[in-house]
Amino acid sequence: MRRRLAALPPYQGGKRRLLGQIFKYLPRPAEAPVFVDAFLGGGSVSLYAKARGYRVVANDIALRSQIVGEALIANDRVTLGKEDMTRLFVGSGDGPGFIEEHFADKVVTAEHARFLDTAFENARAAAGVKRWLLLLLLVKYVFRMRPMGNFGARTIVQQAANGEWEAMNPNYVRDMLVRGVADHPAAVAEVLRRQVNQGVFSNGHENQVHRADVFELLENVEGDILYLDPPYAGTSAYETALRPLDAMLEGRLVRTEASRFSRTEGIEMMERLLEKAERFPVWAISYGNAETDLDGLVRVVERFRPVVAAEAFRYTHLTGLSGEAHRERNRELLVVARR
Repeated sequence: MRRRLAALPPYQGGKRRLLGQIFKYLPRPAEAPVFVDAFLGGGSVSLYAKARGYRVVANDIALRSQIVGEALIANDRVTLGKEDMTRLFVGSGDGPGFIEEHFADKVVTAEHARFLDTAFENARAAAGVKRWLLLLLLVKYVFRMRPMGNFGARTIVQQAANGEWEAMNPNYVRDMLVRGVADHPAAVAEVLRRQVNQGVFSNGHENQVHRADVFELLENVEGDILYLDPPYAGTSAYETALRPLDAMLEGRLVRTEASRFSRTEGIEMMERLLEKAERFPVWAISYGNAETDLDGLVRVVERFRPVVAAEAFRYTHLTGLSGEAHRERNRELLVVARR
C-alpha cells in the first residue's frame, strides 16, 4: 500500500499514518460495500478504501482534490508513458507565462516556473484521463519544489535560484537536494511519472468522484459508510496555505475565502453536516483538537446517534515545520458512530 500512497500529493491534512486506526472500527466491504468520502482532500483515505475493496464515492470542492480523485480513484487502468512526459515540454510562449511572471524565484525557481507554464498548458489540452494524470503529476511537481512542502518559505527559493547554498538552513538544503530542486525538470517529471502510475489499479468497482458542495452531496448520494474529514476549526485554511498551487491550476490569481469549516464556527458546521447525514448507517469522523477535545466531539456526535468508538492520537502534519510545543499538544480525533 505504501507504493500506491506515494502517488498522492503530500497535502498537510493527509491521513496516511492514521489509515489503520480509521479503518479498524469500520465494517468490511462485504457488510458495507459503499464508502463515501465527503472531503477527499489529498486522497489517502479514499485510495486506501479503494484498495480494501469498497466502492468509493469521493467528493471535494477543490480542483486540486478533484484532480487526485479523477486520476487515482475513478481511474482504474490508464497510466502515463514516457511519451506523455515528452508532451509536457512541447512548445513555449513568447514571453514569461503566468507562473513565471507571478511565482518565479518566490514559489519555484525561474527554470521550473518556465517548465510549469508550458507543462500546465499542455496538460490541460490532453484528452480524457491523461489530462487528470498529467495535472496530478504537476501538482506533485509543485510540492516537490517546495522546501519541506511549505508554500510560505520564499527566501530559500531565491537563495536556491542564486546558488547561495552556504546561506541556507542546512535542513532545507538537504531536503531540496533530495527533492531535485537543482535537477532538470525532465528528471523530476520522470520520478513523478513512476510514482503516479503506482497508484493506478482496479478494485472491480466503478468508483466515482464529485466536485460539489458537501451539503449538496449528502442530499444526492447513497452509501453505507460516510467518512467526514472537514477542514478543522482554528487551523490554517487550505485556501490560504495552498493559494499559489490553486492559482497555478486555475492559470490566474485566486482570492478564495477560507472555508467556513476552518473558522471558529467549525463545530457548528459539523453539527449541520450530521443533521444531513442520517441516511448513512455508519459515520467515521476525523477532527483536530484546536477548538475542541475528544469528549467535546463525542458529545456533538451523540446528539444524533450512539458512538461506538472514540480515540485521540498524537499526530502532527508537516512534522519538519512544526515546533516542539505544537507537536506536543496536537491531537487527531476519531469518532465512529452507528445508528
